[in-house]
Amino acid sequence: MGSVVAYINSDHGIFPAGVAAFKQAIYTFFIGGIIIRILDITVNRIHKKLLAYVISILLATFLTTTMVFFVHIMRGTPKPLESTAATIILAPPGYIFLAYFKRKKGDRESDNDV
Repeated sequence: MGSVVAYINSDHGIFPAGVAAFKQAIYTFFIGGIIIRILDITVNRIHKKLLAYVISILLATFLTTTMVFFVHIMRGTPKPLESTAATIILAPPGYIFLAYFKRKKGDRESDNDV
């Protein structure tokens, strides 16, 4: 994601684009893991499978999008909305994939506990 943000902001110069890319990369590394853990907990604690998918994917997408946007706004990214657009587009499919496999893993683990 950092390289996408660098490209989006490249017309503002190498330093502003580099700072925006660095912020995105650091955010993805640290906060991404926390949000994936929230998705894992949510998708496995809700018993109705479809509801679990919908809530966990929407929650993770909302948290990711909101936090990325505010990180870019707080530190003066030249194009904060455009920099967040990549997250808005790419995060939901990634979370769909993760939710499916986290739920599948959780179902297998609960079957083994019985």
